Amino acid sequence: MKRASAFVLSISFLVLLLASACSNSVDDMLEGYNGGFNTGYVTVSDKDESEYELEPDDSGYDQTRLLFDEYYVYDIGTLNLFGPSSCRNFNWTLTDPAAEDTLAPITVTYYDGSTSEYKRTRAYMVYMPDSGLESEHTYKLTLTVTGKNGGVYTDSCLIYVVKFYVNY
Repeated sequence: MKRASAFVLSISFLVLLLASACSNSVDDMLEGYNGGFNTGYVTVSDKDESEYELEPDDSGYDQTRLLFDEYYVYDIGTLNLFGPSSCRNFNWTLTDPAAEDTLAPITVTYYDGSTSEYKRTRAYMVYMPDSGLESEHTYKLTLTVTGKNGGVYTDSCLIYVVKFYVNY
Protein backbone atom coordinates (compact mmCIF):
# COMPACT_ATOMS: atom_id res chain seq x y z
CA MET A 1 0.00 0.00 0.00
CA LYS A 2 2.87 2.36 0.83
CA ARG A 3 4.40 1.74 -2.58
CA ALA A 4 1.18 2.76 -4.43
CA SER A 5 0.83 5.89 -2.30
CA ALA A 6 4.43 6.86 -3.03
CA PHE A 7 3.83 6.35 -6.75
CA VAL A 8 0.66 8.51 -6.74
CA LEU A 9 2.45 11.16 -4.70
CA SER A 10 5.40 11.23 -7.12
CA ILE A 11 3.07 11.47 -10.16
CA SER A 12 1.15 14.31 -8.47
CA PHE A 13 4.43 16.11 -7.73
CA LEU A 14 5.52 15.68 -11.37
CA VAL A 15 2.22 17.10 -12.66
CA LEU A 16 2.51 20.10 -10.30
CA LEU A 17 6.11 20.65 -11.37
CA LEU A 18 5.15 20.60 -15.07
CA ALA A 19 2.19 22.92 -14.47
CA SER A 20 4.31 25.41 -12.55
CA ALA A 21 6.96 25.35 -15.29
CA CYS A 22 4.52 26.92 -17.73
CA SER A 23 5.14 30.65 -17.76
CA ASN A 24 2.11 31.44 -19.93
CA SER A 25 -1.00 32.73 -18.25
CA VAL A 26 -4.41 32.26 -19.79
CA ASP A 27 -4.25 35.86 -21.05
CA ASP A 28 -0.88 35.17 -22.71
CA MET A 29 -2.27 32.10 -24.46
CA LEU A 30 -5.35 34.00 -25.67
CA GLU A 31 -3.20 36.86 -26.90
CA GLY A 32 -0.96 34.43 -28.76
CA TYR A 33 -3.97 32.77 -30.38
CA ASN A 34 -5.75 36.00 -31.31
CA GLY A 35 -2.49 37.55 -32.52
CA GLY A 36 -2.38 34.94 -35.28
CA PHE A 37 -5.25 36.63 -37.08
CA ASN A 38 -4.71 39.63 -39.32
CA THR A 39 -6.96 42.62 -38.63
CA GLY A 40 -6.94 43.71 -42.28
CA TYR A 41 -8.96 42.25 -45.11
CA VAL A 42 -6.75 39.49 -46.39
CA THR A 43 -6.77 37.40 -49.52
CA VAL A 44 -4.17 34.70 -49.92
CA SER A 45 -1.63 35.93 -52.45
CA ASP A 46 2.04 36.59 -53.06
CA LYS A 47 1.56 40.34 -52.73
CA ASP A 48 3.41 42.53 -50.26
CA GLU A 49 2.19 42.13 -46.65
CA SER A 50 1.71 45.92 -46.30
CA GLU A 51 -1.16 45.75 -48.81
CA TYR A 52 -3.20 43.72 -46.29
CA GLU A 53 -3.79 46.78 -44.13
CA LEU A 54 -5.44 48.78 -46.92
CA GLU A 55 -9.16 49.49 -46.73
CA PRO A 56 -11.62 50.89 -49.30
CA ASP A 57 -10.69 54.44 -50.39
CA ASP A 58 -7.03 53.93 -49.43
CA SER A 59 -4.60 54.47 -52.27
CA GLY A 60 -3.80 51.12 -53.91
CA TYR A 61 -6.81 49.27 -52.51
CA ASP A 62 -7.98 46.38 -54.70
CA GLN A 63 -11.78 45.93 -54.62
CA THR A 64 -11.44 42.22 -55.41
CA ARG A 65 -10.25 41.80 -51.81
CA LEU A 66 -13.67 42.45 -50.29
CA LEU A 67 -14.54 38.73 -50.56
CA PHE A 68 -12.74 35.47 -51.27
CA ASP A 69 -13.55 33.91 -54.64
CA GLU A 70 -15.61 31.11 -53.13
CA TYR A 71 -17.10 29.89 -49.86
CA TYR A 72 -18.36 26.45 -48.91
CA VAL A 73 -21.13 26.14 -46.34
CA TYR A 74 -22.90 23.02 -45.11
CA ASP A 75 -26.66 22.86 -45.54
CA ILE A 76 -26.91 22.64 -41.73
CA GLY A 77 -24.43 25.47 -41.11
CA THR A 78 -24.33 29.25 -41.00
CA LEU A 79 -22.73 31.59 -43.52
CA ASN A 80 -21.16 34.59 -41.75
CA LEU A 81 -19.58 37.33 -43.85
CA PHE A 82 -18.75 40.91 -42.91
CA GLY A 83 -17.94 43.99 -44.95
CA PRO A 84 -15.10 46.37 -43.96
CA SER A 85 -15.88 48.37 -40.82
CA SER A 86 -14.60 51.58 -42.44
CA CYS A 87 -17.40 51.61 -45.04
CA ARG A 88 -20.67 53.54 -44.84
CA ASN A 89 -23.14 51.61 -46.99
CA PHE A 90 -23.47 47.90 -47.74
CA ASN A 91 -25.53 46.07 -50.34
CA TRP A 92 -25.42 42.25 -50.42
CA THR A 93 -27.23 40.57 -53.34
CA LEU A 94 -27.56 36.81 -53.85
CA THR A 95 -28.32 35.48 -57.34
CA ASP A 96 -28.54 32.06 -58.97
CA PRO A 97 -26.07 31.65 -61.87
CA ALA A 98 -28.04 28.63 -63.13
CA ALA A 99 -31.38 30.49 -63.38
CA GLU A 100 -32.83 31.88 -66.60
CA ASP A 101 -32.41 35.42 -65.30
CA THR A 102 -28.94 35.29 -63.70
CA LEU A 103 -29.28 38.85 -62.40
CA ALA A 104 -32.58 38.34 -60.54
CA PRO A 105 -31.95 38.60 -56.78
CA ILE A 106 -33.05 35.70 -54.58
CA THR A 107 -35.18 36.31 -51.50
CA VAL A 108 -33.32 34.97 -48.48
CA THR A 109 -34.33 34.48 -44.85
CA TYR A 110 -31.40 35.85 -42.83
CA TYR A 111 -30.11 34.79 -39.40
CA ASP A 112 -32.11 37.55 -37.69
CA GLY A 113 -35.35 36.24 -39.25
CA SER A 114 -35.76 39.07 -41.76
CA THR A 115 -36.62 38.18 -45.34
CA SER A 116 -35.55 40.25 -48.33
CA GLU A 117 -33.74 40.24 -51.65
CA TYR A 118 -31.04 42.63 -50.40
CA LYS A 119 -29.19 42.86 -47.11
CA ARG A 120 -28.00 46.37 -46.31
CA THR A 121 -26.01 45.80 -43.13
CA ARG A 122 -22.31 45.17 -42.61
CA ALA A 123 -23.01 41.56 -41.58
CA TYR A 124 -24.38 38.93 -43.95
CA MET A 125 -25.48 36.02 -41.76
CA VAL A 126 -27.60 33.17 -43.09
CA TYR A 127 -28.59 30.05 -41.15
CA MET A 128 -28.86 27.59 -44.01
CA PRO A 129 -31.74 25.34 -42.77
CA ASP A 130 -34.04 28.39 -42.47
CA SER A 131 -32.69 30.37 -45.43
CA GLY A 132 -34.77 28.90 -48.23
CA LEU A 133 -31.59 28.09 -50.18
CA GLU A 134 -31.16 24.70 -51.82
CA SER A 135 -28.57 22.14 -50.81
CA GLU A 136 -26.08 20.98 -53.46
CA HIS A 137 -26.49 24.28 -55.29
CA THR A 138 -24.20 27.17 -56.20
CA TYR A 139 -25.10 30.85 -55.71
CA LYS A 140 -23.36 34.11 -56.55
CA LEU A 141 -23.09 36.73 -53.80
CA THR A 142 -22.24 40.33 -54.70
CA LEU A 143 -21.16 42.95 -52.16
CA THR A 144 -21.20 46.65 -53.03
CA VAL A 145 -19.85 49.09 -50.43
CA THR A 146 -19.37 52.83 -50.17
CA GLY A 147 -15.99 53.71 -48.70
CA LYS A 148 -15.24 56.35 -46.08
CA ASN A 149 -14.57 58.97 -48.81
CA GLY A 150 -17.47 58.01 -51.08
CA GLY A 151 -15.79 55.54 -53.42
CA VAL A 152 -17.98 52.63 -54.54
CA TYR A 153 -16.46 49.14 -54.58
CA THR A 154 -17.97 45.84 -55.75
CA ASP A 155 -16.81 42.26 -55.41
CA SER A 156 -18.54 38.91 -55.85
CA CYS A 157 -18.01 35.31 -54.87
CA LEU A 158 -19.54 31.90 -55.34
CA ILE A 159 -21.35 30.24 -52.44
CA TYR A 160 -21.42 26.45 -52.58
CA VAL A 161 -24.11 24.91 -50.37
CA VAL A 162 -22.84 21.43 -49.55
CA LYS A 163 -24.88 18.58 -48.10
CA PHE A 164 -23.63 17.48 -44.70
CA TYR A 165 -23.06 13.73 -44.42
CA VAL A 166 -22.17 11.75 -41.33
CA ASN A 167 -20.39 8.44 -41.92
CA TYR A 168 -20.49 5.94 -39.11
